[in-house]
Amino acid sequence: MTLSVNTSFLSELGIYSLQGNSLQPQSNSPAESLPDKAERISASSILLSENTRQSNALYQSLINDISARAMESPILTANDIAGKQSKFIDYNLTLVTRDVYREQSLGIPSFERLSDDDLSQAGIDPDTLNDYSTGFQAGVYKHQGLYIVSFTGSNELRDFMVSIRQGLGYNEKQYNQAVELAHKSLKVFGENVIFTGHSLGGGLATAAALATGKPAVIYNAAGVSDPTLKRMGVSPEVARELADSGLIRHYSVQYDWLGDLQKALPVPQPMGNTIELKYELGSIWDSILPHRYGLHSFKAHFLEAVLELMTEQKPWLNNGDAMLASTDVTDEGMFALNMPSLHSLAMTMDEPAIREQFEETYQQITSQRSG
Repeated sequence: MTLSVNTSFLSELGIYSLQGNSLQPQSNSPAESLPDKAERISASSILLSENTRQSNALYQSLINDISARAMESPILTANDIAGKQSKFIDYNLTLVTRDVYREQSLGIPSFERLSDDDLSQAGIDPDTLNDYSTGFQAGVYKHQGLYIVSFTGSNELRDFMVSIRQGLGYNEKQYNQAVELAHKSLKVFGENVIFTGHSLGGGLATAAALATGKPAVIYNAAGVSDPTLKRMGVSPEVARELADSGLIRHYSVQYDWLGDLQKALPVPQPMGNTIELKYELGSIWDSILPHRYGLHSFKAHFLEAVLELMTEQKPWLNNGDAMLASTDVTDEGMFALNMPSLHSLAMTMDEPAIREQFEETYQQITSQRSG
């Protein structure tokens, strides 16, 4: 499949006004009658592709499903989220992960983003969730008795370098901040805390989960290095065993450039049970021409791709639509272990800009390795 800009989808999220962003051809006639104008507007409104219409319908059906299930769902616990298999709530967590990039929440059915006043009353300093000096950014959401700490990913080039440098063993402050917030959240909200994040945010959520023993659901995530784990007081071997046993669930889009880059460099791979979302190349030229493949892999990385592919593929249906309790045979006590303490969217960039940024960043990485 080929991803397209889904204006109606973005309209649902409050990013664009579909009517205000419709392309309307200009008329050269001095005066246009109302019937002619109505016919012209109607003609411009049917330009959406069939693929986009289908995606819109699927998206709306999921939103309706979220609202209906929220009315029926019992109180959730952190252990309900743990497990290797895909769950319906993972789609909701994708929306949460997308929403946290914004200073003001757009609103997600049955999910409440805690305000600065809410955080202060709970005992968390709101300033600790936004540190512009390091690029660290997070948000806390409440849903059916569950508290979700969501971390943002790579908003800037320096965030990308944080992922790579941390993977090479450097001590990156954002990871320390994520672990501190995780422990604080567990202290003030109790045991029903989970973590989520995308890209760099997925790496931060991984560190938070391993530091507290609470589940995480991550997307196109950065790996966490052994030196980072050891600084947290966590054995790398134990960490991988916990993650693979159901503590962490990782969604990976096929051809994701960060995932491919991590495989090519001497850096760790994302932890947890991986669920791959298939992302078909648009044509044979996407696999032959380097710049076409590069653009495809960049689009595969971002949350727009994750959302659209989850909407279409619904991976949770492959295991009985396990929305709540895990269907895996796991030792629930494992997740209560007393662990040692311790976009924005590049899809708006044109191909030359993406290629220039990627090449510049890769040169910085290789120069650090040889230095």
